[in-house]
Amino acid sequence: MSDRTDSSSPERGEPGVAGADFAGIRDALPVVARGNSLVLATPPAAGYAVPVLVESLKRPAVEPATAIGLLIAPEGAVEPWVAAAGRAAEAAGRRSAGAATAARARHHLSSGRVDLVVTTLVVAGHLLEQSGLEVDRLGWVVLAWPELEPDADGFVRLFADLPKETPRLIVTADPAGIAPLAERHAWRAARAGTLGSDPTERLPRLRAAGTSWSGRVGALAALADLTGRDEATVWTVDEADHQAIGAGLAAHGVTARFVSGTQLDRSPTWFFDAAPPAALAAADPVHSVVLAPPGVERYLARVAARVDPVSLPSDTDAATAAIAADRRAVRARVQAGPDRGAFATIAPLLDQFPAADVAVALQSLWLEARAGSPAPAPQVRAARPAKVWISAGKKDAVGTTDVIGLLTGELKLARHAIGRVEVRDTFTLIESTSEDDAKALATKLAGLTLKGRRLTARVDRGPGPRRPA
Repeated sequence: MSDRTDSSSPERGEPGVAGADFAGIRDALPVVARGNSLVLATPPAAGYAVPVLVESLKRPAVEPATAIGLLIAPEGAVEPWVAAAGRAAEAAGRRSAGAATAARARHHLSSGRVDLVVTTLVVAGHLLEQSGLEVDRLGWVVLAWPELEPDADGFVRLFADLPKETPRLIVTADPAGIAPLAERHAWRAARAGTLGSDPTERLPRLRAAGTSWSGRVGALAALADLTGRDEATVWTVDEADHQAIGAGLAAHGVTARFVSGTQLDRSPTWFFDAAPPAALAAADPVHSVVLAPPGVERYLARVAARVDPVSLPSDTDAATAAIAADRRAVRARVQAGPDRGAFATIAPLLDQFPAADVAVALQSLWLEARAGSPAPAPQVRAARPAKVWISAGKKDAVGTTDVIGLLTGELKLARHAIGRVEVRDTFTLIESTSEDDAKALATKLAGLTLKGRRLTARVDRGPGPRRPA
């Protein structure tokens, strides 16, 4: 197959199904289209299976009640299979959904709104124990990388009540290792894919960088920092991740050149997805690197006699390097001599605070500015409560209820809008939410009559200076 370096769509004209371009994948499509069981042997990258999932989703069900498919993925590799199922469903005009819990899986299986549910063998086991999985109503079942499952007994429980005519699709990177499973649960299933039972000739050497499935783009960026490249050749199964990869590398000043297929030039290549042995052999064996999320390392150990680990910078390493770079920048600025304008700004602060505290504050401001952190919004000073003073108190037979009655009856104020009322001997204080409100209330109260006394009202300023004795 030729080297593909552009981002054009495959012949089928469907998004995310470029895996059909690989030898062996195209041969599998008629098998699943006819509703037959299949063992699909490919390297451990979910993108290879997308075209097959598309055909399975397109296949009309015998009965609407048995249209739904169930995909069982390993615990550590659910994410790529949820993404692959999503791309396949989009291409087929169907819907898929991941289910991390038994409750969510039960909901999707019974809702009638989802055509393919992706979950784990553990969740499926819980459903079986709770009688929440009616396997006889499933239209088709997919086992994704069953060689990674630690408990094969879970498959026995799953297939015990599954009708024999229900199509089974087993996607594996170890066809020899899962042969007993396929013989038992997918008897007489067709075989297809890009891998044989065993590699005819193991590669002498590969280099691999361990990462998580969600951390692969970050791993490429770390490789770029580690190798100091300005351009990188990145191998992928299809184009689904090109945008994310391109953006991730561009942030590190690296231009991505995408390739696929098996006919590669002898240049250093970063394998974002696990590739067939022919593609791995075609790249530069010394400087190429294969990303190895969970499950991929087992495949690499089968196809290569030696796998050399590539240690990528950890988060701690990156933080340490960033701190060292900041220190170098500060040291260079100090050695260049003081900036008089900057010195004039901070000189008064050095008289008020320790020099170390000032330096730390400046470093924090520098980091925030470099990260593009928005400047803190100007703080609006909260309104301070104020009180209204009125010239009537206990000696005038005035009580709290009298004052509140005046405010609610005469001034028509709502009870919840009236603050605390403090009746003293010769005056009363009425709390207001702000000084402006207090001024308005004082204006309204001035001149009114309370218990036969004409009121004087003003904003309370507190006790005045005491007269000398």
